[in-house]
Amino acid sequence: MDRIKPLLFLANIYKFKIIKDKNHIEYVVFENSNLCSIDGTTDKTQFEAVENHIHLLDKIRKKEYFALFPIAQELAKSLLSCLKEAFPDKHFCVYATLTLKDSFIIRFHQKWPHEEPYYDLNNIDESKEKIFFFEN
Repeated sequence: MDRIKPLLFLANIYKFKIIKDKNHIEYVVFENSNLCSIDGTTDKTQFEAVENHIHLLDKIRKKEYFALFPIAQELAKSLLSCLKEAFPDKHFCVYATLTLKDSFIIRFHQKWPHEEPYYDLNNIDESKEKIFFFEN
């Protein structure tokens, strides 16, 4: 069973649910989120990006770092494709981040009016961190 845990974990990144706040604003989260509703938030982008992040790999070694680039891109693109199919009327930002000696994380959030994306992609040290960004 331990051998299939990572595959089960990976398969679950393509399952989602909607939770609502008291104003009936819809937030999209991973299906395995423990949340059923939210009281509200002043930063919808941050809420979704934090709630919808998954560590796929920790302690990335230098020899793995560049080899993970195409994998990160494909996983992020496939996540965006699944989100678009599940919610054709919503728009999303998907990120795959690789941080040397740290983690490989995938996350998403909706594109909320009057809110900036979760990451400022202009201030990244690409020798230690790479962020792949896809949106619809």
